[in-house]
Amino acid sequence: MLEVSHLRKVYGSEETGNVAVGDLSFVVGEKEFVCILGSSGCGKTTMLRCLSGLAPATSGQILVEGSPVDGPPEDLAYVFQDYSRSLLPWMTVERNVSFPLRYKGMSKQEAKIATADALDAVGLGDRTKAFPWQLSGGMQQRVAIARALAYRPRVLLMDEPFASVDAQTRSDLEDLLLGIWERYAVTIVFVTHDIDEAVYLADRVLVLKAPATVTTVADVDLPRPRDQITTKALPEFARLRSELLSALRH
Repeated sequence: MLEVSHLRKVYGSEETGNVAVGDLSFVVGEKEFVCILGSSGCGKTTMLRCLSGLAPATSGQILVEGSPVDGPPEDLAYVFQDYSRSLLPWMTVERNVSFPLRYKGMSKQEAKIATADALDAVGLGDRTKAFPWQLSGGMQQRVAIARALAYRPRVLLMDEPFASVDAQTRSDLEDLLLGIWERYAVTIVFVTHDIDEAVYLADRVLVLKAPATVTTVADVDLPRPRDQITTKALPEFARLRSELLSALRH
C-alpha cells in the first residue's frame, strides 16, 4: 500500500542545510497498522509531510498503491497533532467534517451519508451542530479523525494525534482508533513518541533515529482485540516495551 525508498529531506542546500530525513526505507502493507516511534526532533513529522505530499522530498521515492507521490494523494488523509488549529472554528462539527468532501467529488447526498457515518464512528453523532470551541480537547480530536474518515482514505497518516490530551482520554482514543481501524479496514501509519501506545496499537513498530532513519523493526504479535488492562499485563507486552526502550536509548 505504501512504499518508501531511500527518502531524504534536506532544508536548504545539500551541503550546508539541515538534514531532517536521512536515508529512510520501509514498506506498509494493505490494512496494516504501523507505528513510527522516535524521540522529539528525529524527523517524524517531516517524514509524514513528505509521505502526504505536503512537502517535496529532496531525493528518494514514495509510492502509494504503486503511484509516485508528487502531491497530496487522493486516497490518503492526514490527522495533525494540533487538532485545535486544524479545525475551522466558525464551522460546526458537521461542516468541518464535510468540508473536504467537495474535493473528493462526492455528491451532497454522498457527503451527508459519509459525514454522518464518520461522526457516528467517533461517537459524536449527537454533536453535529456544535462548534469546535464548545467541545473538549478529546472531542475536537475526534472531529479531526471523523473528517479524515469521511474522506474514505485507503491510507491514514496520524502525527502524534493524542499527545495533547490527558491520560484517560488518550486511552479512550486509542481504543476508539482500533475500533475505527477494524471497521474501515484502512492502512494506518501512526507517529508517536510513546512506547506503550506504539506497542498497544500496532502490528509493527519502526524505531527512528535522527535524521529519520530506521534502526529497529519490531513485529507486535499481541492478540487482538486488545484492551488497556489485559493486553498491557501480558509478558510479551513488557518484553516488547523493553526492547523498544533499549532501541530508542541506543
